[in-house]
Amino acid sequence: MAVILNLVFWIIILYIIGKLFFGRRRKVYRWLQRELPLWEEKNIISPDQGNAILNIYKLKRVRPKARMDMVKVLTLVGAVFVGLGVIFFVGSNWQRIPAHLRTAMLLAVTVSTLYLGYVFSYEKEGFTQLGKSLLLLASLFWGGTVALIGQIYNIPTSDNWYIVLLWAFPIVPIALFFNNNYVHILASFLFVIWNFLYTVSNSTPNYYYPLIVFFLMLPTAHSLLISRRINIAGLLAASIYCCFNKYEWLSLFISVGLLAYYLLRKEERVYLYTATLSFISWAIAYFTVRELSPNFYFLIPVGIISYLTYKDAVRENAVLCLITLLVWLNLTFYSYSRIFGYAFPVRNFIVLQALLGAGVYVAGIISQARKYAFFEIYKVFGYLVAFVSIYLLSFRSLLEIEMSGGSRVYFYVALYIIAFIALAVINEIRKGGFRIKADQWEFFALAAALLGSAVILLNPQAALINTIVANSVLVIFALTNIFLGVEIKKPPVFSAGIIIFALFIITRYIDVGWKLKEKSLFFIIGGLVILSLGTFLEKQRRRIIERMKV
Repeated sequence: MAVILNLVFWIIILYIIGKLFFGRRRKVYRWLQRELPLWEEKNIISPDQGNAILNIYKLKRVRPKARMDMVKVLTLVGAVFVGLGVIFFVGSNWQRIPAHLRTAMLLAVTVSTLYLGYVFSYEKEGFTQLGKSLLLLASLFWGGTVALIGQIYNIPTSDNWYIVLLWAFPIVPIALFFNNNYVHILASFLFVIWNFLYTVSNSTPNYYYPLIVFFLMLPTAHSLLISRRINIAGLLAASIYCCFNKYEWLSLFISVGLLAYYLLRKEERVYLYTATLSFISWAIAYFTVRELSPNFYFLIPVGIISYLTYKDAVRENAVLCLITLLVWLNLTFYSYSRIFGYAFPVRNFIVLQALLGAGVYVAGIISQARKYAFFEIYKVFGYLVAFVSIYLLSFRSLLEIEMSGGSRVYFYVALYIIAFIALAVINEIRKGGFRIKADQWEFFALAAALLGSAVILLNPQAALINTIVANSVLVIFALTNIFLGVEIKKPPVFSAGIIIFALFIITRYIDVGWKLKEKSLFFIIGGLVILSLGTFLEKQRRRIIERMKV
C-alpha cells in the first residue's frame, strides 16, 4: 500500500510541477532556439553573441529541420507496399509449399533485398535514398523470415523472445556498416520488446539488456537522437518494471549505468534525469524486497546526484532530487512502522506529506534569504505538495478511512517535523526575516498549514472537524495567493489564488450536491454556478492584473 501511495502521490506532484513550472520555460527555450538564427541572419546579433546567449541557458543550436523529401516518402511507402505484397502472396499459398522450400524462399527474398539495398546505396549514383529504404525493408523481411521459420519448425510461443532477439541482433551490423538510421531505430525498438518478453517468459531479471544498450546501442547512436531516446526510455521502463518484480540489483545496475553516461556526456542531461528516476525505482524495489530494512545506502546516490545537479545547474533535476529524497523518507517511515508494528493509515500518510511540503517551502525561504540556487524550485515544490495534501484531506470520506488504524507514533513524528520547521522559522525571524508584507503573507499560509495538520493529527476521530479545518486552510491558501500576488505584482501567483478558490467552490459543490436525488438539478445548477463564477473571477482577474502592469 505504501509503495502505491508513494508512486501515485509523487507522479501527481511531478506532473503538476512539470506543467506549471517547467512547461512554460521549455516553450521559451524552444522559441529562443528558433529565433537566434533569424537574428543572426538579419545581423541583429553576431554568431558569437548567439553562442554566448545559448551558453547562458545551457542550450544547443537547433539544426534546421529538413523539408519533407517526396522521394524519401515515396521510397519508404513503396518499400512497405512491396513487403506487404510479398507477405500476402506467401501467406495465401503457404500451406502448399514444402517446408524446406519455404525456408529457402524466405531467406532468398531477404538476402536479395539486402543486396539490392547495398547496390543502390553505394554502387548506383543518385539512388541513395532508395538503397536505405531497401535496407530497412530487408531488416523487416528478416524479422518475418525468423517468425515464419519458427512457425514452420514449431518453436513454442513461450519462447517468442528468441525470435525477437534473432531479429534484432543480425540487423545491428546493417545499421552500423551501412550507416542506416532507420535500421538502428528499428533495432533499438526491438531490443526494448525483447527485454520485456525475456523477463516475462523466464520470470527473471534481464541483465543482458542494459549491457547491450550501454555497450552497443548507445555508443553507436552517435547523433541519432531518436534512437538514443528509445534506448534511454527502454532502460527507464525496465528500471520501473523492477519495482513490481523485486529486481533490486537490476534497477541499481541501470541507475549506475545511466549516471555514468551522464558523467561521460554531460551535454545530454536526459541521462541525469533518467538516472534520478531510476534510483527512485531502485529505492522502491529495495523496499519491496526488504521491507524491514531501511535503505540508508540510498543516501549515497542521492548525495551524488544532488551535487551534480547544483554543480551543473540542472534546474529541472532539482525537482526530481526533492521527490527522490521524500520518497526515501516515506519508505523509511513505513519500514520502521513495520519493524515496531505501527499502523500506516492513508490519512496520516497525507498529513505527513503536507508537513514535508511545508518543510521544503521553509527551506526555499531560507535559501532565498541566503541567495542560494534553486530557491524558487523549493518554494513551488513545497507549496504544491502541501496544497495537494490539504486538498485531499478536505474530503470527509478520505478522513473516515481507517478510523481505528491510527498510531500515536505519527503524531510524534509530525511533532518533530513541526518543531524543526518552527525552529527554522524562529531563527529566520531572529535574523531579520518576515519583516516585509509579502513575507508575512507567506508566514500566514505556512502557519495555517502547520496548525491544520496538527489539529487533524490530534483528533483523528473527529472527521467533521478535520474536514472543516482542511477546507479552511484551502481558503487561506487561496486568499494568501491573491493578496501575495497583488503585493509582489506577479500575475501567476495571483492567478493561482483564483484557481484555488474556484477549485474549492466547485469541489465542495460536487461533494455536497452529488447527494441530491434529482441529478438533473445538480448538473443544471452546477453548470450555471460554474459559468457565473468563471465569468466573474476572470473579469476580476484581468482587471487586477491590468492594475499590476501600471
